[in-house]
Amino acid sequence: MSQPRIVVTGATGFIGRALCTRIGDRGTWLALGRSAPPPTLPVLFRTVDLSKPLPKDVIPDGTDVLVHLAAHRGADNDVAGHFRGTAAATLNLSEAARRAGVKRMVLASSTSVYEPALPASRTLLEEDRRVHHRPLAYGFAKKWAEDAARLSALLEPVAELWTLRIGMAVGPTMREQSWMRTTLRRLQAGEPYPLVGERGHHLGLVALDDVTEALIHAIAAPLPSHTLAPGPVWNVVGEAMWERDVVEHLAASLGVTPQFVEPTAIDPFGWTDQPWSVAGDGGRWLREAGGIRPRPVRPVLDSVVRAHVGG
Repeated sequence: MSQPRIVVTGATGFIGRALCTRIGDRGTWLALGRSAPPPTLPVLFRTVDLSKPLPKDVIPDGTDVLVHLAAHRGADNDVAGHFRGTAAATLNLSEAARRAGVKRMVLASSTSVYEPALPASRTLLEEDRRVHHRPLAYGFAKKWAEDAARLSALLEPVAELWTLRIGMAVGPTMREQSWMRTTLRRLQAGEPYPLVGERGHHLGLVALDDVTEALIHAIAAPLPSHTLAPGPVWNVVGEAMWERDVVEHLAASLGVTPQFVEPTAIDPFGWTDQPWSVAGDGGRWLREAGGIRPRPVRPVLDSVVRAHVGG
């Protein structure tokens, strides 16, 4: 695609800012959202509430790609808010994309959509049938949104749908309210860190720069051969680490000794030694994106710590 016209949601988020800063263009990029991005971000902007019925022209005719990064931020038990801000918004955008003749939709999902029922010692291979079938998850709002987008594309396949199930993206510009920055503050304060089980969650981590590269590839690359309709499904994961190992690495980078509180009660899912998060292996993403090698995660964690301390 030469000079693609791109509409992006979530431009003010952690991933959205990185993507727009990298390749945004005020002549061809339009951001949709309730809060305007900073003036330095190279995108045009239109104020719109994605959870409500959208204006007919919200996505300009002739748009090549819709990059949907936005999602509702709120407590897990805010079911109505998550449904309106994530699932309903995705359906609204899918309908607007069809009206505008969008050629490709790139949907940012999460590896947390998978059911946490794998043995704690393994990760989810992208060849696993659960990558292509309806995922089950505690994070059901994400599942609803992804299912809604894929169902829309299947029922009326006007556009390709690239689904990027992104692990925990890490980079020095992580927001103050992110889990990692919150953990750093707890470690600095000497607070004991609670774990579910001996090693905590099994986390699929990926450097923010790798996420950006994956999105750029999904925006412009030809459809991979032998791809099932409506389009590719990638687990964008560079490395799997146990939560305890991540916390210990952050603590070492801070120069403090972590303390852990082992669980005394059964967690909400009925076990104490299984992971809540499922770490995908990222195999298909790496192959179909040209066999790139993901960046090592630990140096990126160190950069997060340096930015946190310096800030």
